[in-house]
Amino acid sequence: MITASWRNGDFFGRKADPQRVAEEIMEIGEAATPEQIVERAKDPESELHKLLTWDDTKAAANWRKYEARQITYHLIIKETVREDAPPARVFSITDKGYQQTALIFQKTDEREALLKRAWGELRAFKAKYAMLQELADIFALID
Repeated sequence: MITASWRNGDFFGRKADPQRVAEEIMEIGEAATPEQIVERAKDPESELHKLLTWDDTKAAANWRKYEARQITYHLIIKETVREDAPPARVFSITDKGYQQTALIFQKTDEREALLKRAWGELRAFKAKYAMLQELADIFALID
């Protein structure tokens, strides 16, 4: 028996019982693909149905925003001056939106905010994979 809940108390303000959602996904089988979850959610009586955007216009707009986030995430640069320079991200997310990473590093407060966010992501990674003893030495470095 498991007890399911939403990570941050809710799922983007949408009202759905996390326990029922988890049970519906588990009913699909040992592993559930996104396609199977969407198919199950098509039933208006399912709890999953409440969590997906069924208005195609809104769904398409949300998808394009997701794609825009992916563009900024995957775009990297490499210094042409140094051949051994590692690739670096061009943009980083800030409270103002996507900003050029190089410009963030020039501003102490924005660099500190980026560093704080990076530490938060490391802690989240640690919590997500805490059961992997093979990473214990690395996790010990993360406060």
